[in-house]
Amino acid sequence: MLKLISVKALNRQVVLNVLFTCTIVYLLLLQLVFKTRTAYIDSNKIYQNYKGILIAKTEFQKKVDLYRERMDTLSGRVKLDIMKIEKFRSNKAIAQQYVDSVKYHKKQLSDYQQSMNASLKTEEGKLTQSAIEKLNQFLKQYGKEKNYDIIFIANNTGTIAYANDKYDITDEILKEINRQYE
Repeated sequence: MLKLISVKALNRQVVLNVLFTCTIVYLLLLQLVFKTRTAYIDSNKIYQNYKGILIAKTEFQKKVDLYRERMDTLSGRVKLDIMKIEKFRSNKAIAQQYVDSVKYHKKQLSDYQQSMNASLKTEEGKLTQSAIEKLNQFLKQYGKEKNYDIIFIANNTGTIAYANDKYDITDEILKEINRQYE
């Protein structure tokens, strides 16, 4: 059964690759016949250099740092209580109070960690999505202004296996879109 699933997944990927290849060939034929203007951008280069994404990463890192500070504070409280348990080991009543305190603060720490992990995941998605939406709006406007019929996005999944560098407009896009952050 496992082999069938992997064969099905492989067949699905092959079908998607064939469909994508056919689409590219079709678009290239359209370009030849109707003289369409096409270009591509390198998504990795955009992700590394687009100031909107860089700002989103910086904002997210600030939230992660704050989260770590709070985690360190809660973790420090647990460590302090553990040290006090050792200190008051001879006095069972006081030691028990610190054992209870450790349990309470560990629960607080765990709850906070779960809450913040979910919150950070959501926040990262929002920040990144906002920057990507701005980029997509910019690409539409740029394409219209520069009379492009199609702008492809090259990425690690191989949506464009090869394109001549003369069709790469990534640097132009970065230059234009990053102007708004100057």
